[in-house]
Amino acid sequence: MAVNERPLTIASTNPAKVQARRYGGEWQLVALITLLMVVLSLIPTIYANVTAPDDRFFTGVIFNIPDHNQYFAWMRDLRHEHLAPNRLTAEPNDPALFHLLWWSAGRIGDFFGVEYYVIFTLFRVVATVLLVSVAYAFLRIAVPDVKQRWLAFLFFCFSGGVGFVWIIVKYAQDLPDAPFPFDIYTSEANSFFQIMAFPHFAIALALLIGMIGLTLYAQQRQQLRYAVAAGLVGTLIGLQHAYDLLTIYSVLGLWGILIWWRDRRFPVFLGKSAAIIAVCTIPPAGYLAYLVLNDATWGGKLAQFDNAGAWTPNLLHLPILMGVPLLLALIAFRPRMLQSRNDTELLVAIWFLVHFVLIYLPLKFQIHLLLGWQMPIAILAATAIYTHVWPWLQQRTPQMAPFLLALILGLSVATNVYIWTWRLYDLTRYSEPYYLAQSEVAALRWLEAATTRDDVVLGTLMINQHVPVWTDARAFLAHWAGTLDYFEKVRMAEVVLDPTAQPAEREAILNQFAVSYVIAREQDVPREALLDAAPELELVFAENEVSVYRVVLERQP
Repeated sequence: MAVNERPLTIASTNPAKVQARRYGGEWQLVALITLLMVVLSLIPTIYANVTAPDDRFFTGVIFNIPDHNQYFAWMRDLRHEHLAPNRLTAEPNDPALFHLLWWSAGRIGDFFGVEYYVIFTLFRVVATVLLVSVAYAFLRIAVPDVKQRWLAFLFFCFSGGVGFVWIIVKYAQDLPDAPFPFDIYTSEANSFFQIMAFPHFAIALALLIGMIGLTLYAQQRQQLRYAVAAGLVGTLIGLQHAYDLLTIYSVLGLWGILIWWRDRRFPVFLGKSAAIIAVCTIPPAGYLAYLVLNDATWGGKLAQFDNAGAWTPNLLHLPILMGVPLLLALIAFRPRMLQSRNDTELLVAIWFLVHFVLIYLPLKFQIHLLLGWQMPIAILAATAIYTHVWPWLQQRTPQMAPFLLALILGLSVATNVYIWTWRLYDLTRYSEPYYLAQSEVAALRWLEAATTRDDVVLGTLMINQHVPVWTDARAFLAHWAGTLDYFEKVRMAEVVLDPTAQPAEREAILNQFAVSYVIAREQDVPREALLDAAPELELVFAENEVSVYRVVLERQP
């Protein structure tokens, strides 16, 4: 162990067996917290499945259908192949994307013969166990005091900002929507929200924390085998969530530089560790960079990332997004930490500060760089409670101190209480996009049997976004980034489905993109009206409100 390090275990005069039992008791509590998070995260999904009316089909997703349909399309393609094409756009393109997580999910689903939404639900459980276990293991290394560690752990698991204030504003001012929704629903820095709605983010977060933790542990033990393990974890990150490597490189790189500056000598061991990590992580990161720079389809997808309008909230909104823990972390942070003789304290301080820069880099995916910030914030927030807030409360108002501390903790979890409750309530509406009508499912299954990857299916976004999930066809319109020239495709789909549109314009669109089928619902366009206006469309499937038409046109060369 390096001479400037704290012991990894808590100093104690108890015999080793007693201490082992205590650690075992800690992990039992971790298991209980894990179980609680699993149950809470599954309740909305289970409720939606069990209570769905006979005429409705639950998609298995409780938040952000478009992005999840993209993942499920990759899962479908990667069941039998190693590379996936972009089937969220009409343009032909060769399979080029490898994504380890969805490759694994596709293979597991194919092996057991289960649908995508079942695998996705099981992944939520896996993500919860992995994230909670890795987070507590990291805190065991970083926070020696048990009580402080547990407070940091609870902040990490459950805190979710104070974005609920915008819900209060919405109802107080009778607004149609809550202002500043990204202050509420940004999941990257909200562990509980990730587990509930975006388990792939939770897996990425676990790997990010695990990689940083293994590198710290390698430095503490001065054993390169842990650096090798960190590098292998980095390989996994590069193959499924590569932009997290930007956070890892920044945090670990600056940490090494400050250790070099502090000790006035090059940190040889960290240099070796960095070389190992580079060897393991540069190839997958290089592959992704090559893909987006040299493949027009995937480069075009990344270029449209700002279509979602998803940007990091500005500095004035950060206290709302990150909530009480961020304010507490600012209380605990001291510039002297950047000169600390303790490598762990130095790492936490660097990790905390780096995100203030990363999340505002001029990158289209800047908001994703919030991922991981909750860990150093949780550690510093717990430090503030124990070293500043609680002593001050006991001194100034001893009788009110417990109540005020409970209020602080309550404010930290209030937004997640709202999000969980709202998700459950919203699912009771049994409405799109989280539910499909059984007739829509029947139409999609008909297309599954009738189409291949050479086919293109056109429809409105609400129904057409499901085409790549249920079929092998390409979707004319499916995703705000994955569909190339997204807004123009929205306009074109409206033209094709508009009975009053010029026939020549409709025919030109169908020809230009080699559209094979059109799927439409009565709420999009009445069946008879479309058939009368578009003789090039032949009705081949009709059930209740849903129709599928085959395009019968002589293709232009």
